[in-house]
Amino acid sequence: MTFTAGLWMAMALAALGQNGERGELIFKAVIDNEIPYYDDCYHNARDGDADYALLEPCDLALQNEALTARQTAILHVNRGVIRYNLGDYADAIDDFTMALDLKIHVKAKVLVNRGLSYEAAGAERMARVDYESALAFNPDNKTARRRLDELKKPIYERSKLPSRINAGLGPVPSAGI
Repeated sequence: MTFTAGLWMAMALAALGQNGERGELIFKAVIDNEIPYYDDCYHNARDGDADYALLEPCDLALQNEALTARQTAILHVNRGVIRYNLGDYADAIDDFTMALDLKIHVKAKVLVNRGLSYEAAGAERMARVDYESALAFNPDNKTARRRLDELKKPIYERSKLPSRINAGLGPVPSAGI
Protein backbone atom coordinates (compact mmCIF):
# COMPACT_ATOMS: atom_id res chain seq x y z
CA MET A 1 0.00 0.00 0.00
CA THR A 2 1.47 3.33 -1.02
CA PHE A 3 0.50 6.64 0.45
CA THR A 4 0.56 9.92 -1.43
CA ALA A 5 1.96 13.06 0.15
CA GLY A 6 -1.59 14.42 0.43
CA LEU A 7 -2.79 11.34 2.33
CA TRP A 8 0.17 11.52 4.71
CA MET A 9 -0.56 15.22 5.30
CA ALA A 10 -4.25 14.53 5.98
CA MET A 11 -3.33 11.79 8.45
CA ALA A 12 -0.79 14.03 10.16
CA LEU A 13 -3.34 16.86 10.46
CA ALA A 14 -5.94 14.49 11.86
CA ALA A 15 -3.41 13.26 14.40
CA LEU A 16 -2.77 16.74 15.74
CA GLY A 17 -5.74 16.60 18.11
CA GLN A 18 -4.27 16.27 21.57
CA ASN A 19 -5.89 14.66 24.61
CA GLY A 20 -5.27 16.65 27.77
CA GLU A 21 -2.08 16.84 29.76
CA ARG A 22 -0.55 13.59 28.58
CA GLY A 23 -0.48 14.66 24.95
CA GLU A 24 -1.87 11.36 23.64
CA LEU A 25 -3.29 11.36 20.17
CA ILE A 26 -7.04 11.27 19.89
CA PHE A 27 -6.81 9.93 16.37
CA LYS A 28 -4.76 6.81 15.65
CA ALA A 29 -4.25 5.79 12.05
CA VAL A 30 -4.14 2.03 11.73
CA ILE A 31 -1.31 1.32 9.32
CA ASP A 32 0.21 -2.11 8.75
CA ASN A 33 -2.08 -3.64 11.41
CA GLU A 34 -0.45 -1.58 14.14
CA ILE A 35 -2.92 -1.05 16.96
CA PRO A 36 -0.69 -0.10 19.89
CA TYR A 37 -3.22 0.27 22.73
CA TYR A 38 -4.91 -2.98 21.73
CA ASP A 39 -1.55 -4.77 21.72
CA ASP A 40 -0.55 -3.23 25.07
CA CYS A 41 -3.82 -4.40 26.62
CA TYR A 42 -3.07 -7.94 25.47
CA HIS A 43 0.47 -7.83 26.89
CA ASN A 44 -0.82 -6.52 30.22
CA ALA A 45 -3.38 -9.34 30.45
CA ARG A 46 -0.86 -11.96 29.35
CA ASP A 47 1.64 -10.95 31.99
CA GLY A 48 -0.91 -11.45 34.79
CA ASP A 49 0.04 -8.41 36.86
CA ALA A 50 -2.42 -6.47 39.01
CA ASP A 51 -2.28 -2.69 38.73
CA TYR A 52 -5.07 -0.30 37.76
CA ALA A 53 -2.70 1.48 35.36
CA LEU A 54 -2.72 -1.69 33.23
CA LEU A 55 -6.34 -0.96 32.29
CA GLU A 56 -5.46 2.33 30.59
CA PRO A 57 -4.38 0.87 27.21
CA CYS A 58 -7.57 -1.21 27.11
CA ASP A 59 -9.74 1.84 27.70
CA LEU A 60 -7.75 3.93 25.21
CA ALA A 61 -8.08 1.21 22.57
CA LEU A 62 -11.85 1.17 23.00
CA GLN A 63 -11.99 4.96 22.73
CA ASN A 64 -9.44 5.67 20.01
CA GLU A 65 -8.71 2.67 17.83
CA ALA A 66 -10.64 1.32 14.87
CA LEU A 67 -11.32 -2.26 15.95
CA THR A 68 -13.34 -5.04 14.38
CA ALA A 69 -16.07 -6.72 16.44
CA ARG A 70 -13.73 -9.66 17.04
CA GLN A 71 -10.91 -7.38 18.20
CA THR A 72 -13.33 -5.55 20.50
CA ALA A 73 -14.42 -8.87 21.99
CA ILE A 74 -10.80 -9.92 22.55
CA LEU A 75 -10.06 -6.53 24.10
CA HIS A 76 -12.92 -7.09 26.57
CA VAL A 77 -11.52 -10.53 27.44
CA ASN A 78 -8.10 -9.06 28.12
CA ARG A 79 -9.55 -6.21 30.16
CA GLY A 80 -11.61 -8.78 32.08
CA VAL A 81 -8.45 -10.75 32.87
CA ILE A 82 -6.76 -7.62 34.24
CA ARG A 83 -9.85 -6.78 36.31
CA TYR A 84 -10.00 -10.32 37.71
CA ASN A 85 -6.34 -10.01 38.72
CA LEU A 86 -7.20 -6.75 40.49
CA GLY A 87 -10.01 -8.46 42.40
CA ASP A 88 -12.59 -6.35 40.56
CA TYR A 89 -14.84 -9.35 39.84
CA ALA A 90 -18.05 -7.49 38.97
CA ASP A 91 -16.33 -5.48 36.22
CA ALA A 92 -14.49 -8.60 35.03
CA ILE A 93 -17.87 -10.35 34.68
CA ASP A 94 -19.15 -7.38 32.66
CA ASP A 95 -16.16 -7.52 30.30
CA PHE A 96 -16.40 -11.28 29.79
CA THR A 97 -20.15 -10.91 29.14
CA MET A 98 -19.51 -8.18 26.55
CA ALA A 99 -17.00 -10.45 24.81
CA LEU A 100 -19.53 -13.29 24.72
CA ASP A 101 -22.22 -10.93 23.40
CA LEU A 102 -19.88 -10.07 20.51
CA LYS A 103 -19.84 -13.76 19.54
CA ILE A 104 -16.19 -14.41 20.31
CA HIS A 105 -14.88 -17.71 18.92
CA VAL A 106 -13.24 -19.08 22.09
CA LYS A 107 -16.37 -19.26 24.20
CA ALA A 108 -15.18 -22.06 26.51
CA LYS A 109 -12.17 -20.06 27.67
CA VAL A 110 -14.22 -16.90 28.21
CA LEU A 111 -16.96 -18.83 30.02
CA VAL A 112 -14.39 -20.35 32.38
CA ASN A 113 -12.93 -16.90 33.11
CA ARG A 114 -16.39 -15.51 33.77
CA GLY A 115 -17.18 -18.57 35.90
CA LEU A 116 -14.06 -17.94 37.98
CA SER A 117 -15.17 -14.32 38.38
CA TYR A 118 -18.68 -15.35 39.42
CA GLU A 119 -17.27 -17.86 41.86
CA ALA A 120 -14.89 -15.29 43.35
CA ALA A 121 -17.82 -12.88 43.71
CA GLY A 122 -19.82 -15.54 45.56
CA ALA A 123 -22.30 -16.26 42.76
CA GLU A 124 -21.79 -20.02 42.71
CA ARG A 125 -24.94 -20.84 40.76
CA MET A 126 -23.88 -18.53 37.92
CA ALA A 127 -20.36 -20.00 38.05
CA ARG A 128 -21.80 -23.51 37.68
CA VAL A 129 -23.82 -22.43 34.64
CA ASP A 130 -20.71 -20.97 32.99
CA TYR A 131 -18.57 -24.04 33.76
CA GLU A 132 -21.25 -26.36 32.38
CA SER A 133 -21.61 -24.17 29.28
CA ALA A 134 -17.84 -24.20 28.80
CA LEU A 135 -17.90 -28.00 28.90
CA ALA A 136 -20.65 -28.01 26.27
CA PHE A 137 -18.29 -26.12 23.94
CA ASN A 138 -15.18 -28.04 24.99
CA PRO A 139 -15.74 -31.27 26.97
CA ASP A 140 -11.98 -31.49 27.61
CA ASN A 141 -11.76 -28.19 29.50
CA LYS A 142 -9.97 -29.28 32.67
CA THR A 143 -10.47 -26.03 34.57
CA ALA A 144 -14.25 -26.09 34.11
CA ARG A 145 -14.45 -29.75 35.15
CA ARG A 146 -12.19 -29.20 38.20
CA ARG A 147 -14.14 -26.12 39.36
CA LEU A 148 -17.46 -27.97 39.00
CA ASP A 149 -16.04 -30.76 41.14
CA GLU A 150 -14.85 -28.21 43.71
CA LEU A 151 -18.29 -26.59 43.88
CA LYS A 152 -19.77 -29.95 44.90
CA LYS A 153 -17.59 -29.97 48.04
CA PRO A 154 -18.33 -28.09 51.25
CA ILE A 155 -16.76 -24.64 51.23
CA TYR A 156 -14.09 -25.54 53.79
CA GLU A 157 -12.82 -28.44 51.60
CA ARG A 158 -12.54 -26.55 48.33
CA SER A 159 -9.28 -25.61 46.73
CA LYS A 160 -8.72 -21.89 46.39
CA LEU A 161 -9.50 -19.98 43.25
CA PRO A 162 -6.52 -18.66 41.35
CA SER A 163 -5.57 -15.20 42.54
CA ARG A 164 -4.35 -14.37 39.04
CA ILE A 165 -5.26 -15.56 35.58
CA ASN A 166 -3.15 -14.85 32.53
CA ALA A 167 -5.44 -16.19 29.87
CA GLY A 168 -5.42 -13.08 27.73
CA LEU A 169 -6.17 -13.54 24.05
CA GLY A 170 -3.54 -12.47 21.57
CA PRO A 171 -3.80 -9.68 19.04
CA VAL A 172 -5.85 -10.22 15.91
CA PRO A 173 -4.67 -8.34 12.82
CA SER A 174 -7.18 -5.89 11.42
CA ALA A 175 -6.97 -7.23 7.88
CA GLY A 176 -8.93 -10.28 6.80
CA ILE A 177 -11.36 -10.48 9.71
